[in-house]
Amino acid sequence: MALTTAMDVETAHRILASVPHVRRFPVGHLRPPTGLIPSFVRSVGELEFVLAPRSDSLPGVHMERLAAWIEHDVGDPAGAAEVRAAAAAAPSYVDACVAVYERIRDRVASARHALESAPQVQAPERRA
Repeated sequence: MALTTAMDVETAHRILASVPHVRRFPVGHLRPPTGLIPSFVRSVGELEFVLAPRSDSLPGVHMERLAAWIEHDVGDPAGAAEVRAAAAAAPSYVDACVAVYERIRDRVASARHALESAPQVQAPERRA
């Protein structure tokens, strides 16, 4: 895992939070001989799970739409740029899936690290 730059807490919260139900992103799994099994994700963390490489299936994801969802619905333009760059540099769809998974995995890890490292803010005590 390559933690590139420090992430601010606000961005970390957006990355790890779920979007509203109506903003979920369509994904699928290509599974021979069944075909495409459709599903949805509501967070970048769920996306990390869906994109994880498996020997018996391949993620079914439209990479440009995925980048747009990360940018606009999740609110992570830097993560979206990483997805676009990884997908564009890949020589095949399979390679793009692996490269995008690695970027998403690293982004989620950076967000978790940012929240773990952030100072804990306590609510003020109430007086009776």
